[in-house]
Amino acid sequence: MKKVILIVLVAVGFQVAPAYSQFGIHVGPVATLGEAFDSADGLDKLGGTIGFTFGAFYNVSLSKNFTIQPSVNYLNKRWGEELEDLTNGDITITTMSINYLEIPVQLVYHSEQETGVFVGIGPSLMYGFSGKRTVDFNGNKTSTDYEFGSGTNQEPPMTIGFNLMVGYDFGKILMGLNYGSGLTNQASDNRDQGNGGHLALRVGYTF
Repeated sequence: MKKVILIVLVAVGFQVAPAYSQFGIHVGPVATLGEAFDSADGLDKLGGTIGFTFGAFYNVSLSKNFTIQPSVNYLNKRWGEELEDLTNGDITITTMSINYLEIPVQLVYHSEQETGVFVGIGPSLMYGFSGKRTVDFNGNKTSTDYEFGSGTNQEPPMTIGFNLMVGYDFGKILMGLNYGSGLTNQASDNRDQGNGGHLALRVGYTF
């Protein structure tokens, strides 16, 4: 965890004397892409569903049209599936929820300095710290924790990835669509993980 704190401090303090800077916050839904984790009957994988994200960012000016934007985000990714037994009407709902600390640092191009279209790209770190699998059988729920680690069939907590974004800045308010995905420690044939691709639609406010 000390490494994560150090990375956050370096990202936020990337420039000590920028031409101009903006601090902001953002929030929005997250769409998890792709399938992962076994369904209750073990015959299929859970499909990606909608989670959420919130965080803070800091724009550091490089020129009239370019900024560096480090950010720190809480990222919740989810999967789920509902199975119905047609012979007796039993319903089994399986959900998986995994939480990450996401730290992207993006180079952002702004078509205008204060308003207009912006696009960005850059590396990111994802640190997984908790998760839960829940099975609801006819209203009776059982839950198990999703544990990160270096053991067999465990997801390593730290993932290096990348981020792409496009959006529009209205001035104080902005809206952006982000695509993020891990590059290291990806899932294999015998191991499912949560650090694959996702889309985040964020609405932000700059101070």
